[in-house]
Amino acid sequence: MGKVVTGIKAGVVAGVIYSVILAPFTYLTLVLLKEDIISMIMASLPEGYSLTTEEIFSFALLMGIISVFIAGIILGVIFGLIYGWAYEKIPGRTAIIKGIIFGIIIWLIFSVILGFGNLGYGVTYYLYSLVEGLITSLIFGLLLGYFYNRFTPKTIE
Repeated sequence: MGKVVTGIKAGVVAGVIYSVILAPFTYLTLVLLKEDIISMIMASLPEGYSLTTEEIFSFALLMGIISVFIAGIILGVIFGLIYGWAYEKIPGRTAIIKGIIFGIIIWLIFSVILGFGNLGYGVTYYLYSLVEGLITSLIFGLLLGYFYNRFTPKTIE
């Protein structure tokens, strides 16, 4: 159980730092896709709606950043728990290498396999999300491994 608790602690810290790194990427993505997002907002607004598309877009920018922080902490707990539980089964000699490999696995599952749904937004967005996902997953894995190592109690021999 100790390794799971260590994984959760490491996951929370890694998730917070990951969120700080991912927030600008999220903001940039939303700004780059502003025209497309505004088109979708316009298409879904009922007639006579009191808010403008620009106001709704500004709210979406704010909520995007807030969502990144909330998701970073929640996913940090979940992935930290899984990492701590599976630590001995993950290839690699050090916690950092294991964390990087774990990050690649996360990227493969969530960006590559489950990210195919993003193709509906266009190939450019999908490729951007693949690169962004790889970079952030590697950073998260590196942080997870680093903090797992830091939070692992040292044995006195």
